[in-house]
Amino acid sequence: MRSVAAAALLSLLSLSGCVAVSAVSAIPGALLEVVANQFVGEEKSFPHSMRRSLAAVQQSLWELKLDIDVLEIQPDGGYGVGFGNERLDGEITLRKQTSQLTTVYVKVKGTTREESVEHAIIEMIGGKLKKLPDNARYNASKYSNLRLKPTTSSARIGWFRPGANLEASKTQNSEWLRIKLPSGKNAYLKGTIINSNSQLKRKPILSQSE
Repeated sequence: MRSVAAAALLSLLSLSGCVAVSAVSAIPGALLEVVANQFVGEEKSFPHSMRRSLAAVQQSLWELKLDIDVLEIQPDGGYGVGFGNERLDGEITLRKQTSQLTTVYVKVKGTTREESVEHAIIEMIGGKLKKLPDNARYNASKYSNLRLKPTTSSARIGWFRPGANLEASKTQNSEWLRIKLPSGKNAYLKGTIINSNSQLKRKPILSQSE
C-alpha cells in the first residue's frame, strides 16, 4: 500500500504548474504523511572509519536491548542494518564518504515514524565512537550467511543472526527461506521458521548448516 501511494504521489509531482498543485491538494493529509515518511529518517556523519562505525552501531543496539538482525553488504562499500522487535522496525544505512568519514542514516517506524528513537540511536552511536578502542570491529561470530540465490554456491550478500525474529517466507526449496534486505532486495538463508503457525509478523529463525 505504501509503495503504491509513493508511486502515485511521485507521478503527481511530475505534472507541471497548477495541474500538479491541484492534484496534490486533492490527496488526503494522512496519505501525504504516509508517503512523506517513506523518505525521512535521521542522518549524521562521524569522523570515523566504516569499521569503527559499524562496531558502534552494534554496541549501541545491544545497549538498547536490540541487535543487528540482518547485515547487508551494499555495492558502494557500505552496509545496511536491519533490526527490530514486535513494536519497532528499524533500518540503519552506513555510507563510506572517506576512509575516516562515515555517514549513518537511521530510520525507525512503529505505527508511524519514531523520530525520538532515531535520535536516541544516533546519539548513542556518537557516544560509543568516543569510547571505542581504535581496533574495535563488528562481532560476526554468531552470524550466518545470506545468499543471492537459494544455493550455497551463490554469492554471499550479507549475514543474519540465527534466532532473530525476521519477516521470512518459504521458498520452493524446503531448506531455504526468503527475506527482504534493508535495501528492499531479496536474500536467501538456509534455515527454518521455528513457529510457522504464529500470527506474529516476525518469526524466530533457526539456522541450518551450509
